[in-house]
Order: sequence, then C-alpha cells, then structure tokens
Amino acid sequence: MTARPIRVTDQLTEQKSSFTRGIFAGVILDSLLFPYPRPLEERNPDEARTVRRLIKSLRDMQGDLIDSGKFDEEETIPENVIRAFAEIGMLGLTIPKKYGGLELSSSAYARVFETLSAVDPSLAVLVGVHCGLGSKAIVLHGNDQQKDRYLPPLARGDFLAAYALTEPDVGSDAQNIQTTAMLNKDGTQWRLNGRKIWIGNAHRAGVIATFAQAFVQRRGQSVQRMTAFLVRPDMPGFKVVGTVRKLGIRGSTQAELAFEGMQVPNDHLLGAVGRGFGVAVHVLNAGRLTLAAGCTGGTKRTLKEMTEYATERVQFGHPLADFEITQRKIARMASETYASDSMLGILASLVDRGDIDFSLEAACAKVFASEMVWRAADDMVQLAGGRGYVKPYPYERMLRDSRINRIFEGANEVLRLFIALNGVQAPAEALKEVGSALRRPLKHLGLLGGYATSRVRLRLGQTSTLDIDLHERLKRHKEYFEKHVAELGTATDRAIVRHREKIIDSQLVLERLANMAIDLFATACVIARTQTLIDDCGVEQCEREIQLCDLFCVEAGRRFRGNRNMLDGREEEVDDTRRSVAAAVREAGGYFVKDAILEDE
Repeated sequence: MTARPIRVTDQLTEQKSSFTRGIFAGVILDSLLFPYPRPLEERNPDEARTVRRLIKSLRDMQGDLIDSGKFDEEETIPENVIRAFAEIGMLGLTIPKKYGGLELSSSAYARVFETLSAVDPSLAVLVGVHCGLGSKAIVLHGNDQQKDRYLPPLARGDFLAAYALTEPDVGSDAQNIQTTAMLNKDGTQWRLNGRKIWIGNAHRAGVIATFAQAFVQRRGQSVQRMTAFLVRPDMPGFKVVGTVRKLGIRGSTQAELAFEGMQVPNDHLLGAVGRGFGVAVHVLNAGRLTLAAGCTGGTKRTLKEMTEYATERVQFGHPLADFEITQRKIARMASETYASDSMLGILASLVDRGDIDFSLEAACAKVFASEMVWRAADDMVQLAGGRGYVKPYPYERMLRDSRINRIFEGANEVLRLFIALNGVQAPAEALKEVGSALRRPLKHLGLLGGYATSRVRLRLGQTSTLDIDLHERLKRHKEYFEKHVAELGTATDRAIVRHREKIIDSQLVLERLANMAIDLFATACVIARTQTLIDDCGVEQCEREIQLCDLFCVEAGRRFRGNRNMLDGREEEVDDTRRSVAAAVREAGGYFVKDAILEDE
C-alpha cells in the first residue's frame, strides 16, 4: 500500500500538518492516516506487556477492592484503593522511569485508561487528574528541581496531584481567569488571590498545578498574562472551601479552593512568567485523547451489558434480542464503537509521533466518543425498562456517570466552534478581513484558541482524492468519502463568502461544518483500519469488521448529507425563525403561550 506525501507549501513547512484542517480546504492528507498504525505489541512488546499486566490487575480488583456501587453511595474512593493503585504503578503511568514511573506512551496510557474507565469511571477521573493533568504538567513544564522534588512521591502515591484551572465566573474562557499573582519586591515570593472550582483530587492533593494572571512587560507596557504555578496545601493562604455533590462520578471528589494571599515561593513558578496559557493548552489537549479512550471503553462495557440483558430478558415470548428495534440499537452501538476505537488508534499514534498538530483530531474524537457513550447508556436504560431506572441495578449509575463527558475537557459546543473556526481559517486567508476577524475571537474561546495560529496553506490545484490502494469492498466508501470531502471544501468556501467577517458569530453554520468534519474524520479512520485488517487477515476473516465499516460509513454519510443540506439558503430562514422564537422566550422569561387546557390565575 502506498501513500502520497503530505503536500504543504514550502514556506510553511514548519507548521505542523493536520488531517482535519486539510479536509476543510477539500484536501485529503492521507499519509497521516494510512496505513493504519500497527498494534502496540508490534511497536513496543515490553510496553505491551506492562499494559496487559495493568489491565489484568484492574480486572482482578473488580468486585472486591473496586466496588463501584459503594463508591457511588459513599461519594468517595477509600485510601486503601488508592494505595493498591500505587502499588501496581497506576499512579505513575505518565511519569518518567527515572523518577519511578512507568513512562507509558500516549497509546499505552490511552489503552490502560480505556479499561480503567470501563471498570470504574470515578477511579478514571482520579487517575486522569493525577497522571494526565497534575503530574503531566510537571513532566512537561517543570524544571529539574521541581521534577526531582515532586515526581518520585507522585509515582509512589505518597500524595496525589491536582490541576486547578476553572474559576466560578470564567467557564470555558479560561484565558481570562481572574486569579492574580503579585511578586514581592525582592522577587522571592508570589501572593496569589482568587478562587478555583470543581478541582478533582484537590481536597487530598499534595501538589496542585494552578494558574493566575501575573504582570509582564509587553512592548514597553505592563500587562497581565496567564502564568502557571505549583502550590501545596501547606502554603499560607491555601484553603479548601468545600467539596461538591454531583450527578455522577460520585466516587471522585471535586473541591472548591480559595487562594487568600497564598504565599508561593518563586521556585514554584511552573514554566516562565506569562506563559501559562501554553502550559494549560499543552496539558489539556492530550487529555482529550484519554477522555475519548475512556468513553470508548465505557461504550464497550455498555454494549456487553446490553447484549447480555437483551439475550436473557424474555418479553412477549421472545428474548429482547430477537426484536428488530433492539437489533438496530445494538448494531448502531457496535458500529459507532468500531469507529471510535478506530479514531482512538489514529489519534494515539499522532500524539506519539510528536510532529503532527492533532488538536482538531483530538477534539473530533472527544465530541464523537462522549456523545456515543451517552447514547449507549440511555439505550441501556431504555432497554432495561424499570430495572434501568432503579438501584441496585447498575444501569442508572452508568447513565449518570456518562453525562459529564460532554462537559469535561471542553464542552462539546465550544469544541465544535473550535473545530470549525480553525477549519475555515486557512481558506479564509483569501479574504483578508475575514482572516483578521477570525484571529481575534478565537482568543476568546478559552484554552481552545491556543491553536488559532497554526495554519495550513495548501497549494493551488490539490484534489480531494484518497490516493490509497483499497480492497474492492471499500471502494464505494472511498468514492463517497472523496465526494464529501470536496463538498465540505465547497461548503466552507461558500460559508466564508456568504458570511465574511460575520462567520465568527454564525454558530449554527459553524456547528454544521464541524459535524461534517467529525463524521469525515471518523469515516477515514474506519476505512484505514478496515483496510489494514483485510491486509493482515484476508477479506474472508474480516467479514464482521467489514459489516461494521459498511454500517458506519452509510450512517455517517447520511448525517453528513443532512448537515450539508442545512447549509443552503432555505435553512437560514429556519435559523432566523429559531432566533426570533428564542428572543420571544427570553423576553417573556420562559414559555409564553396560554395553557392549552386551563390557564391558572
């Protein structure tokens, strides 16, 4: 199988390539996805053995040490569970070996996290915050002294790490955090003032990566810029205000913190003054990979539960699995899991490569997987009927636990804007005023705007073709995929020309473009993976996988066409009506029509 080289202009070769950004311009950078990555055991047998050991240990703990129902009821994870995790290496997954960690690759970490999320989502949150956020911030941006001081005890589990970014009045606009940091006159200590909310592990953490606005000199002026720090609960002025009670993932604990003139030594500055935004972006972007992995693992577990329940539960003289509506749900869940799994393999390999801008692909995978796991949990509750709604059955807990994923690591609405605005930016360079307008609002999308400066300028004359040798069974999907990539490029151009600088506020248009791109990226990953399976095993041995590919590509294509059709002028009239109705509801303070049966007084 051959793949053409990535075609990017010579003057911008320093810019990292992006498959998803390319398809917005009608270009398929197929060498980024084809051939599909080889399994971990072929790339790194030693690491694969470590991952298998961890997975086995996690499964051996289920039912005895790991009791999800108990964690949910008591709203905590016991210390003995955390200690057991430390003993098997689960708290050192991302920490380098020289500091006592396992130093897993992104692919290996994602695979462990997939199983952990299926075993218990609350434990996944605890480990994700500790390994993927708090410890990772030190690994990526800490100096040698900070690493020597904190990474060994974090790997041993002497204490947990946390990551404190979110604030009460900021939401997704994290670049405009309100916590402040002032350096004293002799330059030895910072004083932090502000509040942080919903901070995982914060009430029991020994070290926390956090962020505040500090003054820096820019063009001769003193301005505030986001700056990263490491703080500890024993620093004067540090206070845990309390913990919050939640809909789901109740075993994990999120706390509110107050920094009241907190005294932070200057040697606890993380990175450089004014460079905290880059620290936050770097850490959080990779977090979307593990979140997608967790959602994929959760969906696999749900599919297993649904299959067992539908096979055993008899209604109207037949198992539920005999009914076509149940079969439709099972088939959709299986095909979407295959797609999410395929995206995960591609995304993990892109992260491990290190020379690719995977930010849009990570956002696509996160949106797709988080919405998939929610639909799966909802279908499971529906199938189980009354048993799905009550304890001690696990189905209602599965539904509650799955809901947070559409909010974690960037709300899906914001991520869709991130995908679309980044996607339209390269084509918009032809319209100078649009390009200028795009650069400003992207900064206000919080952490997501950090990638706004990464662009792809594509040579004139490139085509939307997938220059890969595919099996005959996949060629129909290839033809539709190429057609849809060209249509996305055309739709992007039309949206830019039609809305010009107003495109930045045309969220319904951007949402549709993003949905089209997400389905195209997923489809490309599915085709790549299926072709590699055919190459490895032969078409006769891959019939079930080919059917999963067929089903997903057809349904994704239908969604794509639906979004494409909503970009025409007629849908804009409907959008105008939507805006008008929303304005009327807002003016009335809610529903404004008289009750159909009886209006109360």
